[in-house]
Amino acid sequence: MAPAAWAQATHAKPVRSDEAFAVPAFVQDYDPKPAIWKLADEDTTIYLFGTFHVLPDGFRWRSARFDSIVEDADELVIETSDADSEAGSQALMVRVLSEMKDRVPTSKRLSPEAGEKWLALAELTEMPPAIFDRMPPMLAIMAAGVGQLDMMGSESENGVETILQSEFAEAGKPIGSIEDSNDVLTNILSIDEDLLLAQLETDLIAWNGEDSESFFLGDGEDADGLDLALEHEWAKGEEIDDLDFGEGEFGVLFEKILLEDRNRAWAGWLDKRLDRPGIVLVAVGAGHFFGPTSVQAMLAERGLSAERID
Repeated sequence: MAPAAWAQATHAKPVRSDEAFAVPAFVQDYDPKPAIWKLADEDTTIYLFGTFHVLPDGFRWRSARFDSIVEDADELVIETSDADSEAGSQALMVRVLSEMKDRVPTSKRLSPEAGEKWLALAELTEMPPAIFDRMPPMLAIMAAGVGQLDMMGSESENGVETILQSEFAEAGKPIGSIEDSNDVLTNILSIDEDLLLAQLETDLIAWNGEDSESFFLGDGEDADGLDLALEHEWAKGEEIDDLDFGEGEFGVLFEKILLEDRNRAWAGWLDKRLDRPGIVLVAVGAGHFFGPTSVQAMLAERGLSAERID
């Protein structure tokens, strides 16, 4: 299980303390060229661009080809725009908060050793333990994962979607959504919590309990800004093939909901969008464009082909 991958899958932004964290420097000794695909018919062109929702300050990811597409595009479509997600997010959080007081604390649903480490993880990622312990464990671990990324210097302000929304808004171009992220989160929260708790029990027992980096990265890994391995692969245009959700029952279900089901729905959306003319830039998480259940694979099931153009 790789909670850091969960963090990249959500737009959630944790509250940061005023404490300054040391962010390791990184080197980009290459010209960035993230992968771009084109889906087109006679009067419609849709560019597919994989993104990272959070990135460290100064991380370079733009290419001249991509900037040309941004200039030509009539509209931007992302997973869920800020405007589209706001109302639903408020309703979802009101429901979650109203149910928290009746929840058995997650630490009490784990073994004593794992429960102690669960609370330690909250403190290490600057989550209030009392709240962290009564949140649905999926929301808690996602928040902790995003918090870890934030502490190590990757922030949503530097994320691709945040930057593109600002640019398209300034240019007066429309910004749309391909889905409602609150529906996705609701589906994730519907997974049997006992499956997640079983996975957490294993991961927490294996963790040294001393620093949050080793929980998310694994002991012995080089924590160079979460090592930025995936980010560098993406920026170089390489395949993103190591999003590790694990082979357990929970990991399999989580990956199906997070990637496979959404990719199939997105392929349907793209198919219908070809019925309207225009040039569209679709910018969604990079992990959706690789692997046997990728968006391209789902398009192929519909007899459509997205050509890689970079």
